[in-house]
Amino acid sequence: MPQNSHESPELSSRLKKTNQELKELQDSVKTGMINVKFLMEFRNAAERARQASTVLQEWLDSQGKGNDPYKLMEQVMSQRLEMATQLLKDVTHDVESGDVGFDTPGLGDLNRAVRALNDRRGKLLPH
Repeated sequence: MPQNSHESPELSSRLKKTNQELKELQDSVKTGMINVKFLMEFRNAAERARQASTVLQEWLDSQGKGNDPYKLMEQVMSQRLEMATQLLKDVTHDVESGDVGFDTPGLGDLNRAVRALNDRRGKLLPH
């Protein structure tokens, strides 16, 4: 999608500002203010947003310099796998602690998604 020459620097500047604001917000929410699980969920979500913002900014910078921004896809995929791994570890802990049970909304969808992922993973990483 073509961009006006002034849009990319403006967007890049806004991304930097948003990134800094997210960092400051993460730092301002302290333990003891809210339940630790909510605090960790907020911090993890803010960090994921910051990572996505940074990659988008790198994309714009690379594109603006005439470089191939698609080289960033490996970084995006790596971050996505890292995020999914951490989420699955968190859900595993939630199941073990009893916070997730048979009647938890979304459990069936999660089960189907994990099974589908496992089927496809088996093609990439056979036993």
